[in-house]
Amino acid sequence: MANMSIRKALSAAAVSAGTAAFITSPLTAGGGPCDDNPGFDVTTVFVGEDGYGGGGTDMEYYGTSNGVRGFAVGTTSCNRGNVVAPWYGGTNNVPVIQQSAYRVHEGRFEQIGMSWLKHSFCAVSEPGCDTWTGGGCNSTGCNTLGIGCADTYWAGLNADANAPRSEINAYTGEYDYPFNISPSGPSGVRGKLQMVDADTQIEGADYYMEASYVEPNEHTQCDGRRHLNNASHSKAFFNSPTDLRRDQSWGPTAHMVPAIFSWADYGATVEQHDTLEADGGPARVNTGYMVTDNGNGTWHYEYVIHNQNSHRSIESLSIPVPSGTTLTNVGFHDVHYHSGEENVIYGTDWSFENVGGYATWTAVDEGSATNAIRWSTSYTFRFDADAPPTESVISMGYWRAGPGSALVFVGETPDSAGCPGDLNGDNVVNVDDVLVAISGFGDEYNVEDILEVLAYFGEGC
Repeated sequence: MANMSIRKALSAAAVSAGTAAFITSPLTAGGGPCDDNPGFDVTTVFVGEDGYGGGGTDMEYYGTSNGVRGFAVGTTSCNRGNVVAPWYGGTNNVPVIQQSAYRVHEGRFEQIGMSWLKHSFCAVSEPGCDTWTGGGCNSTGCNTLGIGCADTYWAGLNADANAPRSEINAYTGEYDYPFNISPSGPSGVRGKLQMVDADTQIEGADYYMEASYVEPNEHTQCDGRRHLNNASHSKAFFNSPTDLRRDQSWGPTAHMVPAIFSWADYGATVEQHDTLEADGGPARVNTGYMVTDNGNGTWHYEYVIHNQNSHRSIESLSIPVPSGTTLTNVGFHDVHYHSGEENVIYGTDWSFENVGGYATWTAVDEGSATNAIRWSTSYTFRFDADAPPTESVISMGYWRAGPGSALVFVGETPDSAGCPGDLNGDNVVNVDDVLVAISGFGDEYNVEDILEVLAYFGEGC
């Protein structure tokens, strides 16, 4: 059922799933013919679909080391543009392919794994893109992906991932080649899509595998937005700790839809946002939030930021919280780099403070190794509050320099929790509130109420 809503939305070029809301459909992110300004358009067509495009298996397991397991997921790309796409193997003019894993459990969306990047080579230019292009494959040689053509990397090819995420500008697709670092560690997990059993063996959890292609200079093609539709995802399940399988009942891959959008089917609101990159052009950051009533006078607030391909990245999240509102169960979840890249990007948890009317998480400044929300990663933030939700402006701070310092959106945040100790509602805690507590003692008020009045005595709201 989850994928059915996405597929219908793609057909209608608008997305709406239950209470979820999308600012714009992922389909509007780019792609399609632009005769007056032609260009190539490399998108992810299939994620982990078995036996497509020349064979191979969709999802494979490779080994374990120190409680970490290594997997890989097959991918197929499609050139939906009207110009051949460069695919010069062994150079910096060829796409890189990333794989990521996500889990939804009890309404909570978290990224639980990621791979290094497959540095691709030799586009086969096979058929299979007709659904998205409306025409056949105009096959070309190995160094380009033909117009309307597909190219498949089944799991066995994507498992050989040797490109570090940290050296890719996902907005422009630029990188230096050869790479400065190579993956390290045991072969069964080295560079693979790494996950641990504690994250994958949870009863009642749902799992999603995402992949995206970063093509050099795609951001200059057509209308300058074709690079915004490069991520797709599929639902999966673990038949055992070593057996990852695609959920065939879910339907085809959610084409041009990042995994975070499946959180909408669980009641979250998911939105996409254009960033302002260094040259003023757009990249894509997606946000999601969900608020639930705990039934005990508190509400649970859950937020997710997914950086699809912004090179500027995100280093802070600031949520309005009125004075007097108490926050508990504050939490943060990220995904860790591995296979040697953890020495380049540190996994330090973000700091948190609730001051000045804002609850703010901030990445610890560690120079170039700062654990910012970089491309193809999603970080989750949460807390409980003794106040119901209202709508306010939420701010995300950019990490790298460029136009503007923040990316903002409207989401649900805690409303005022009232004025602690203000029993008569005059927005001041004074002797009048003491008298109210005494007159109602044993009926409406008790010792704890009197102590709260004394604790806030002399304060205003």
